Amino acid sequence: MRFRSLMPLLILAMSATAGPTNAAPAKAVGDCMGDNKFIYHAGTQLVPTTTFLAAGNTANFILKEQFKPDATYYVKFDAHYLKGPPIGGRNAISASQIPDNHPYITSGLANKGDTLASVSVPAALGSHWMTGVIRIYACENDNAPSVNSIVKMYVSSTSWSTPIALVTVILLYVAAAFAFRTKLPTDGNATLAERRARERFLDPVIMTAGIDGRGSLAKLQILFFSIIVFVLLLFILLRTGELSDLSQTILLLLGIAAIGSTAAKGTDNRQNQLEFENANWLAQKNWIGVRGLARTNEAKWSDILTTDGEFDVYRYQSCIFSLIVGGALLVVGVNQLATFEIPATLLGILGLSQVVYVTGKLVSPPALADLNKSVKALRELEQAAQTAAARVPTTNVNDPAIAAEVKRYREAAVATAASFHAVTNLSRPTNLDPSLP
Repeated sequence: MRFRSLMPLLILAMSATAGPTNAAPAKAVGDCMGDNKFIYHAGTQLVPTTTFLAAGNTANFILKEQFKPDATYYVKFDAHYLKGPPIGGRNAISASQIPDNHPYITSGLANKGDTLASVSVPAALGSHWMTGVIRIYACENDNAPSVNSIVKMYVSSTSWSTPIALVTVILLYVAAAFAFRTKLPTDGNATLAERRARERFLDPVIMTAGIDGRGSLAKLQILFFSIIVFVLLLFILLRTGELSDLSQTILLLLGIAAIGSTAAKGTDNRQNQLEFENANWLAQKNWIGVRGLARTNEAKWSDILTTDGEFDVYRYQSCIFSLIVGGALLVVGVNQLATFEIPATLLGILGLSQVVYVTGKLVSPPALADLNKSVKALRELEQAAQTAAARVPTTNVNDPAIAAEVKRYREAAVATAASFHAVTNLSRPTNLDPSLP
């Protein structure tokens, strides 16, 4: 009994020492403005945090007024194209005092003590960037608003922003594909692979093919992530009028693919490409065209998942995780592009796949090494024949003074042409005579 009699005193003492709280008022105040929007003068400055108001999304506003914890805040949306009274209410807004360390304060957009209002913009307000009116006010009693602010903004909608973003990226992709197509030969000397490339010029595997003409996983990943990021940036720009920042995760995604592509290209340049002098000499001989050995290989989707004709589990792993990350980026990045993150282990898997991809190229046997040696030797034989021809008054391949050199060149040219055909799968060259002065 004595313990029960002390309970009220204990509760009172605990309440006294607990200190003040930031709890919301126990009872919401009714709408003190109603439809009388023309009676009350809007005096409090209302600062939007975006250029456009994204309908169907959440938007932040800064009230240049001290937050009133005992007031009930209201938001009303109006536009000339809306039918009926303004829409909104107290359930569409959340107001609080802006924290001292908030980015809006550090950027100079807000001051300490200002009120941060987060509002839910109704989708019905959406338009093709027509002007809408946003009014935010606070009611402490039923008589008149203690805070009254208004701002006009252009209102965007997903029904307009989405198709514009998609059409824009498609047009840019097609323009890039046509630019790539103009670099392909159109004359009768075009190989079958080049003719097929002109027919499939819109295929991303064709556009991102490596220097050997085969499909490149790393370059395709760069194109894949770049298109997704561009679409999201353009969509956010159309929705808010602001250029969104990119998170560190997105930069790492683009960086991993770019590093893998650069390393793979460097490996191909060392092991799977003709030396510059040899390629230039073969082009003068019309053994190859301006695109070099890429003329013989037709890029295929199977190249993305295979290595030397065999299924590559690491390439498959990289493709699967790239699709998952790309899908997550599309879904989440629409609203959180600047803060988008994926687990570090998933980034590690993508990075490891690129390392294995490049390492596989490094340990593969250089198929063109022997051909480079043969072509270099053939060039030296041609130079010897030219030196011999320079000593005679008239150039005649049957002249005994140069016949021996020409014969040695032709024999080496036949062997080199056979090796060239076997390695490159191009047609066997028919120009087997040295170029004499």
